[in-house]
Amino acid sequence: MKKILFIINPISGKKKKDFLVNKIHKRFDNSDLDFEIAYTQYAGHGAEIAAAAVKDGADVVVAVGGDGTINEIATQLLNSETALAIIPLGSGNGLAHHLSIPTSADKALQIIENKINTPELVDSCSINGNYFFSIAGVGYDAKVAYDFNHGDERGFSGYLKFILKDYFNYNYNTYLIDCDGEEFERDAFFITFANSSQWGYNVKIQPKASVQDGLLDVCIAKKPNWLHLGDTVASLLLNRINHRKLIEYKKCKELKIRIKDGQKMFWHVDGDFREPVDEITIRMLPQSLKVICGD
Repeated sequence: MKKILFIINPISGKKKKDFLVNKIHKRFDNSDLDFEIAYTQYAGHGAEIAAAAVKDGADVVVAVGGDGTINEIATQLLNSETALAIIPLGSGNGLAHHLSIPTSADKALQIIENKINTPELVDSCSINGNYFFSIAGVGYDAKVAYDFNHGDERGFSGYLKFILKDYFNYNYNTYLIDCDGEEFERDAFFITFANSSQWGYNVKIQPKASVQDGLLDVCIAKKPNWLHLGDTVASLLLNRINHRKLIEYKKCKELKIRIKDGQKMFWHVDGDFREPVDEITIRMLPQSLKVICGD
C-alpha cells in the first residue's frame, strides 16, 4: 500500500484550502492508498513535516501551495526514495506550469492517482546553501520578488504592479560571471538562473529550458528601452522572448557571479527574496528529485 502525505499551506495564494480536504477524501477514501493530511503552522514547518515523512518511509509527499511551499518541501526530499507531487494553489505556480500540472485541484489529484507508480527524476540546483527547483535570479526580478513578497497584493495584478514600478526605478549592474570556468563580465538588468522555463503565470524566460538535461540555463538580460517595453512584454506572454536580442543565453553546470564594484546583490530563490549577498555559487544536481509530473 502506497503511503501519501498531503502537506497543505493554508495561507499560500488567494484560494481557500477547505474544499481540498473534501476532494482528497472523496477520491482516496475507498482506494488502496494510505493517506494523511497535515497543515503547516509556521515558516519552515513544511520542511519539518516533509523530513519526518521521508524518515517514516512515505512514498509520496504532496506539496499544496505555491512555489515557496514546494521549495520548502522538495528540499527535504532530495536524493530520497520519496517522490514529490504538487497541487498548485499558490500565486505564480511556475514549477507546476512547467511540469504540466494543472491548477485545477481535481485534475492535479487525478494525475497523482494515475502516476503514483511512475515518478520521474528531475534536476535541482544548489545555491549558496539553499536549493531551487524552478528559477532563481539576481537584479531586477529579485527586486520585484522582494517588493511582491513584502506587499499586500497577491495574484498576477499585484505582481504586475511591481514589474512596472521597478522597471522605472531599478538600473543595471556590471556582473563578473564564471560559467563552467569561462569568465566574462556583462552589464545586465537582471540575470535569471533557469532550471525550468518560467517565473510563473506561464511567463517563460527560457521556453526551451528542461528540468531533465542536467544543465542550468543562464539568461542575461539587458534593460529594454521603455519605447519597446510593450513588445518585450508581448514576447514574454507569447513565449518568444528567446527570439529577441535583449537576452543572451548560456548553459552550464556550475556558476559563480558577483557585482564588479562590490555591491551586494538582490537575489531570489523560486520567487522568494533572500537577504543580499556578495557572491552566488550555483551547482546543478542532476536527477536528484523524484516528481510526479503532468501529461
